[in-house]
Amino acid sequence: MPAQKRWRSGAQTPLPPCSASRLTGTRSNRRIVHSAIEVKSWASNPPSCGSARPSLCACCGAAGREPGRALVIVGHGLRERTIEGPLAPGDDACATTILTRRYRCRACGAVLVVVPSGVARGYRYSLSAIAWALALWACAQLSAAQVRERTSTAKVIGASSATRWASLRRWTQCALALFGIATPEAGTMRERAARISSFVAAHAPIAKGPVPLDAFFGGPFCRPH
Repeated sequence: MPAQKRWRSGAQTPLPPCSASRLTGTRSNRRIVHSAIEVKSWASNPPSCGSARPSLCACCGAAGREPGRALVIVGHGLRERTIEGPLAPGDDACATTILTRRYRCRACGAVLVVVPSGVARGYRYSLSAIAWALALWACAQLSAAQVRERTSTAKVIGASSATRWASLRRWTQCALALFGIATPEAGTMRERAARISSFVAAHAPIAKGPVPLDAFFGGPFCRPH
């Protein structure tokens, strides 16, 4: 099929050509894009459509805005999402509802979902909360019940879960997807979590000293690529 120009309705500026490889690729047409804004700031002062717009499409690499040309990455609505965990180290656990921003790439049709820096796809808890919980359990040697109390908003807990929290083991086993570090093979689950916590804490922008504190701030900075 010969290449054709695609025109924006009501304008005289052609959109960038859409190659067949962009349309027929096997990649998902929905991508998570992380903003530099943290969860707490996003919740109190949500970014505008223009300020949160990705500069490039995460699927095809098309520029979102070029001088003198129509927008390629356009607003595609808002979607509500609830994130659990404390908003700062030592704060009470809470459920924070935010409005994520969605965009559509007109070059490849992908939907881009822009979220705060501490949000992990498919997880209810923020990356900061998960890193904080693992470090409290593995490095500060708090019990699972104490960690749950500081991290989770759940008030009703079954009798079989009163002294344990399955999420800690699950997060340890999913460290590669969460933080880009493979779960160590040797040691107890708590010892493995301690090594993961140290890795995450090393990514804190400004080292504070205690591993749980640094892990909280380092979590959003060591996402897998």
